Amino acid sequence: MSKNRLEAFSDGVLAIIITIMVLEMQAPEEASFQALKPLIPQLVIYLLSFFYMAIYWVNHHNITHALPSVNHKVIWTNMAWLFMTSLIPLATAWVGKNPLAGPPLFLYGLVLFLSSVSFLLLQHFACDSQDLKENMGIKGCLTLAANLGIALSAFAWPILSWVFMALVMLMWFLPDQRAKEWREKINNKE
Repeated sequence: MSKNRLEAFSDGVLAIIITIMVLEMQAPEEASFQALKPLIPQLVIYLLSFFYMAIYWVNHHNITHALPSVNHKVIWTNMAWLFMTSLIPLATAWVGKNPLAGPPLFLYGLVLFLSSVSFLLLQHFACDSQDLKENMGIKGCLTLAANLGIALSAFAWPILSWVFMALVMLMWFLPDQRAKEWREKINNKE
């Protein structure tokens, strides 16, 4: 299998996951802005989940760009990662309907945690570049810890779960100079 095929398949799965998340939200029957108010938790968790998917998409692109070839470890860890991310719409919908309830937040954190674990494994098996591993590894480990924090704080401090979600979003939103330098180095070799 070529790395282009792996990337195209993964892109398609991620697009379907995002589509499923948005289709979970139902438009209100009433035609007023006030009718949107009950949807605010669903819109916020959708935004966070969409951002998680965007983070994965960008970093998956970086990984596949660096791949010299695809082997069975990469294929199967990629499939494990896609499986875990395919559960994000379920967890997103449940949290959207129950934004401060422990079980939905726990499931959301657990799914994000397992998605992070599988993505870090994918990165480990796919990347020869130590620079990329270190760059994504630091943020990846912090993300892993924050996702575990979402799950562990879900029952006792549900608001803290939301804080962890926001922290991950902020951490990845800030541009990373080392990733940019690494991409430029790869592009200059080609």
